[in-house]
Amino acid sequence: MNPKIISNFQKLIDVNTPIICIQDYDFARVDEILKAVVGTKNVYEWNPATGTTDFRTKEAKGRMKDNEEPLEVFLLNNYEAEPLNPQDKYLVLKDVQDYINVSAGESGYLDPTKTKIKSLLQLIAQRRLYDRSFSTTVIIVSPFIRLPLELEKYASYLEIPFPEEDEIKDLIQWHVKVNEFENYNEEDTVKLMPSLKGLTAFEIDRMLDMAMSSNGTLTADDQKMILQHKKQMVKKSGLLELIDTPESLSSIGGMNALKKYLEQKERVIKHIGKAIEQKVAVPKGIFIVGMPGCGKSLCAKASAALFGTPLLKMDMGSMMGKYVGESEGNLRRAIQIAEAAAPCVLWIDEIEKAFSGVGGNNDIMTRMFGYFLSWMQDKRSAVYVIATANNADNLPPELKRKGRFDEIFCVNLPNDEERKAIFEVHLKKKGKNDIKLSDALVKTTEGFNGADIEAVVNEAMEECFIKSLDKNDGKIDLNLDVLERIARNTISISKSCQKQIDAMKKVFGESSFKDATTGEMTKTK
Repeated sequence: MNPKIISNFQKLIDVNTPIICIQDYDFARVDEILKAVVGTKNVYEWNPATGTTDFRTKEAKGRMKDNEEPLEVFLLNNYEAEPLNPQDKYLVLKDVQDYINVSAGESGYLDPTKTKIKSLLQLIAQRRLYDRSFSTTVIIVSPFIRLPLELEKYASYLEIPFPEEDEIKDLIQWHVKVNEFENYNEEDTVKLMPSLKGLTAFEIDRMLDMAMSSNGTLTADDQKMILQHKKQMVKKSGLLELIDTPESLSSIGGMNALKKYLEQKERVIKHIGKAIEQKVAVPKGIFIVGMPGCGKSLCAKASAALFGTPLLKMDMGSMMGKYVGESEGNLRRAIQIAEAAAPCVLWIDEIEKAFSGVGGNNDIMTRMFGYFLSWMQDKRSAVYVIATANNADNLPPELKRKGRFDEIFCVNLPNDEERKAIFEVHLKKKGKNDIKLSDALVKTTEGFNGADIEAVVNEAMEECFIKSLDKNDGKIDLNLDVLERIARNTISISKSCQKQIDAMKKVFGESSFKDATTGEMTKTK
């Protein structure tokens, strides 16, 4: 058990916190934490399923109809009770979110029972603060907690972080011992460790049980299976998405300066422990801004593969909630997941859509932006953030200054050499890397982005495939003439979005960005 959790919990008890909120769905783990801090005496539990419950034995005391004790009665009895001795008392309320949410529905109706429960909690909190003979602390445990504003000032939240490496190692060793695995060694633990980061102790137990049931043992070979299940669990959180990373830097045509920069960071991230020992700054991340379809997203995917770390994608839109404080809580939770999974790459795509309106009337987004900036500024974990944007014109200046990201790169439309390299990448994927590209094709595709070039190759392959069906020879005869003809008939992004492209180039010229191709600064003045 993490001693930091025990210490923080004890501090909340010592300063007479009236209401302690623990947001967690693993009630068994929370019970162990409670037992370690307050023991089992004078601990009284209530939950919707069994009502008043013996905290130690879990025996339901309110199961019989004549002995039912609703939550408001449970609270009232403990509020009015005269203290028989000076010992502390703890009321553990589990899964009571629906009982304390007193907001009016669409009809405007306020449930009087919920209002009474809220008032009783408020009275208990006030008596805890001002009556020295009253030593009752309320502990609310629920997967999701949203307190009424009247209770917020009396409450403190106990953060239960994800298990650290020592805890994960202990869980693995416990499974190895209990199941008597004979061929297990320390190298397997080292290899499994990154896959199990970012999971709760309960989830790690499940993953290890699944790994054992799949082949009757536990080895490093179970890493893929664990990652697959972990991907589903991260997806169910609705906050982050675990992305597969089959791409590599060789899949990127051009952007040589950016690729070289990432290769340097890879040396640090793969030896992050040694780097920290030598006082080397932990890499924060990069901000990539530029033309649509020029490989920004591909860079994020290739970076994770290069670093050998998981790639977590954050959609800022999914952070938004309908309740007060929910959006900020979602962002904190998402960052907590990313930090627990470190080292990892956290990819924030199209960040301008989330933060371009900061500073206006959107107070929620302004608070989220402030939290994100503070985290980036003070971040010490090995979470490498890659933020991408198609439009840098409306981004807050705070996001672009040094200290948030290690570097800001801009991606222009590919030059002649880069377009040729992009063609070679896509033709190689199609098994057609024997085609010798001409200068004419390169010149024809001036103003094309990477997506345009990929579309040309795909259309050419499709046309040749249809011809092979007509000939019934099964041979796709892709050649340079077909590519040049299709390229001439393709409307590039520089033509379809000329106004936006010109505006982007102007922003590049006015900003101190580093060119992803040359590595030179873009500011012209």
